Amino acid sequence: MFGKKFKFSKKPLALAQYPVILIPMQTNTINTNPILPTNPVQLASALTGKTVYYTNKKDSSVTSDRERVFKVESVEDISISQSTGDQYVNVKIVDPQDGGKEKYRNLIVNRISTVV
Repeated sequence: MFGKKFKFSKKPLALAQYPVILIPMQTNTINTNPILPTNPVQLASALTGKTVYYTNKKDSSVTSDRERVFKVESVEDISISQSTGDQYVNVKIVDPQDGGKEKYRNLIVNRISTVV
């Protein structure tokens, strides 16, 4: 009864004749900071109202070394760089090392060393 309805082919599977080229994915550098969470909502709440110690990529015009201290008032946005894969937080800060001025800064999450 089922013999006529279902015929199974004995043909081999169709395999690609050309080699498959695998392209390695870009390394993931998104928030490898062990003191901060990876979830954007938790990251924003972990930084809001806290004092953070941050290491600049280049020399600072305010301090002699690259270490900066910021008081985070609010987190405006969290984004990921398409070119480097770094995770950024756009924050409104008070800069005690620059006379207590309020500023907006884009901080790389991996460069935040301490949250107090």
